[in-house]
Amino acid sequence: MTQLLPESFRPRLGLASIEIADEPTAPLLPEDSRLQPIDAGVERQLEAMLQAETFEKVVLDALRPRVQDQSILHPSIYHPLREEVLASLQSTLRQESDPEAIKALREGMDLLQHLGAVHELGEQYRYALLKG
Repeated sequence: MTQLLPESFRPRLGLASIEIADEPTAPLLPEDSRLQPIDAGVERQLEAMLQAETFEKVVLDALRPRVQDQSILHPSIYHPLREEVLASLQSTLRQESDPEAIKALREGMDLLQHLGAVHELGEQYRYALLKG
């Protein structure tokens, strides 16, 4: 009885030849002059989406300092500054009596605390990557 070998063990299985061709087998992309122009309306919609005045953007714009000195972004300066802004919001919250303003201040504080936690998590991840 002959024992059948799996295909991978058969002696004549493999590549028969290798050919090199300079001609592309797939069609090339059209020249730039034949591409359709970008719809200006789509560009305006994208710009509007990126510039949307969301609550988060308004709060971030209000809290984000106009950075002319990039050293302010160093963690030894950034963390105390964030705590200072948080304390300022807390003191403003104690003095405020308007329910809408109180709600907005609390949402701003929650957002600031959330972004601070995310920033600290990013720093821990970066240090872990640096340590290897």
